[in-house]
Amino acid sequence: MRHTVTGSFRDDGSGCAHFERIAPIRDDELELVVRELQHRMRNILSVVLCFVNNTDANTTADFREALSARIATLSDAYRMIESAGAQRVSLAAMLERTLKPHAMLHKGRILLAGPDLTLEPHIALALHVIIHELATNASKYGALTSTAGAVDVIWESSPYFGGQGLAIQWRERGGPIVTKPERRGFGTQLIARALPGAQVDLDFARDGLVCRLLIDLGRTPTTQGPVS
Repeated sequence: MRHTVTGSFRDDGSGCAHFERIAPIRDDELELVVRELQHRMRNILSVVLCFVNNTDANTTADFREALSARIATLSDAYRMIESAGAQRVSLAAMLERTLKPHAMLHKGRILLAGPDLTLEPHIALALHVIIHELATNASKYGALTSTAGAVDVIWESSPYFGGQGLAIQWRERGGPIVTKPERRGFGTQLIARALPGAQVDLDFARDGLVCRLLIDLGRTPTTQGPVS
């Protein structure tokens, strides 16, 4: 593996000559890149599999439309991560981007509140998908189906995980009466796959769904097995 390094130098004092040379990428750098790629691929395939297994529809066409919408959301999240490059991602900016389509339809009814925190790309990606799913459900079945309904998204640093914890609360209010589903919901399965190790509490309170997440920001994504 190699990359190009460019530069310039003075040629006999009469001008500036440009040069290019090929510099090797160290094996440890390459191994790190491959491991990160393996982790991201396994993560995205796990989430897509969760989409496929939990997308309900009455017809094949409806299934295709619903599944395509979810995968498009995942694709949008990857574009957001790619635009950040090697930088960490602002949690507030990620939430605003994720919820903007819903906020445009429900003006003044989605509240965001929390400190200015930044996330590793793999955590931002997972949260984008999770928050989008919660917002979609709120628009179809929850608080945002009512003109009086609203959603509060509140986050704060947590002392758990050695001070590396992030606590996020999604709280719906003013919507229809909530009833607890008979089987384990898609949201719980999605969170478990997208954010391994995160703690999740889904409270189907009568006056509105409450989802509490506790995430270890210090958790390093790992890939098991040798790099091939």
